[in-house]
Amino acid sequence: MSGYTDTTPSNRLPGISRVRRPELLALLRPQAAAHIVQFYEADIVVVENISYLTANNLKAGNASVLIATPAHLGGIEERLIKAGLDLNGFRKAGRYLALDAAATLSEFLVDDWPDKAKFDEAVGGIVRRASEKSANGFVFAFGEMVALLCSAGKASAAVRLEQLWNALAESYHFSLCCAYPLSSFGIEPDLNVVFQICAEHSLTIPVESP
Repeated sequence: MSGYTDTTPSNRLPGISRVRRPELLALLRPQAAAHIVQFYEADIVVVENISYLTANNLKAGNASVLIATPAHLGGIEERLIKAGLDLNGFRKAGRYLALDAAATLSEFLVDDWPDKAKFDEAVGGIVRRASEKSANGFVFAFGEMVALLCSAGKASAAVRLEQLWNALAESYHFSLCCAYPLSSFGIEPDLNVVFQICAEHSLTIPVESP
């Protein structure tokens, strides 16, 4: 994947910089949907990468679903608006859905554990509606619910949620980028947990400098 060439024009738009890692461009390829995990220390890394990917995906006629923290959503949307993207228009068209990660997570947790039926109804419904409005039925999704679970000391639930996303990909055509701050793993990260999370993804992006 490191050989991908970025030919998209959004780096010329105000407020949108070039994606930091070329491997992330796989998330914009409908013919090869991917599930990538990004570890980070600085919030700007997530904001810049997801802004770029969302902008390009929307410009290509596809739908984007962001299930993120309010702070990240605010930074991403600020950049998208500065780039001249009509977010309200995309929302009305059903091609841009931005949801609060904590609120969405609460819709399918049962006793602090992701319930498959509720997940399929809540998140599956979101992806389905977006895919119906998207070119080729393709959706780019970004999620931080797993990071919230890890930060709350529920790493096993985070791994289970990653598995539910993978199962959902058997029904809908989407690429998913998950982001975990290193702080979500505590002062002394459990490497077994980290390896389990990485195993649920097609590619792992290590921590990068801001």
